[in-house]
Amino acid sequence: MFEFPLWLQDFQIDDDIFGEAYEATLPPQRAWLKKTIAQVYGINSPEAPSKTWNVNTWRGGFETEVSTSPLEWTVLLLDDKSVSPVRILAALVPALVAGVKNILAVYCGEAEISQAVLAGFELAGQEDVVHLPQDKVEELLDYLMQSGVDGAILDMRSRLVLLPCGPCVRYWRAPEISSISICKEEDSPDMDVMTFVHPDVEFVEVDEDSLGEVRTDAAVVPAEIVGDALMDFNIVLAHGQEGCWLWSGFNCSFFKRESVALTVAE
Repeated sequence: MFEFPLWLQDFQIDDDIFGEAYEATLPPQRAWLKKTIAQVYGINSPEAPSKTWNVNTWRGGFETEVSTSPLEWTVLLLDDKSVSPVRILAALVPALVAGVKNILAVYCGEAEISQAVLAGFELAGQEDVVHLPQDKVEELLDYLMQSGVDGAILDMRSRLVLLPCGPCVRYWRAPEISSISICKEEDSPDMDVMTFVHPDVEFVEVDEDSLGEVRTDAAVVPAEIVGDALMDFNIVLAHGQEGCWLWSGFNCSFFKRESVALTVAE
């Protein structure tokens, strides 16, 4: 059975700090974090079983048997500039949905971790959060690579750092989100919410006609032009969803180990 090293307990963020972060996050802000968690859970089908075994019979007299099960561990890497609670939650929740039992959030920044991020972890039930110096990050990664146990690394750090590689380790680096196009309509979207969930992003105001001409990393638009926006952006949020997030092309299947057998049909 896989377990993280015991020495990580010395770097665990205290419950008091979690509590302070939760209280410092206003109830309307916590509501947006909970909405992101709920919607990402829903999209990733939490009612699905964590393990499956399917047998398919094909023309030609053969069968395939496919077994899926969750990876044993996942490590989420954060640094000083990992300050968007919804983008972090949108990466974390699929691992929770997939049924990964050992999930560790590792903060390796110089300053204190963002209170909004900690509040998001609290709401998602992610209690294993550590603050590690760089030498301990390297020690942890070496341990994981040498364990021979299937797992995944989610890298949400701002700076690209070379990592040791192992045959059993999957790696996902979050796409950079530095600017978001905002197409306004009356009082939407709520810019106070946008600033809270993306404190590190430049917001570029555009109109419907110029939306496709401005190169940003995502767009927030009125519901009636979502289809048009999808032609130019990988991530689009309709008004009313501006405080949430979803990573394109990334879901709970990333955290599933699949085995396949080829057999002769009876």
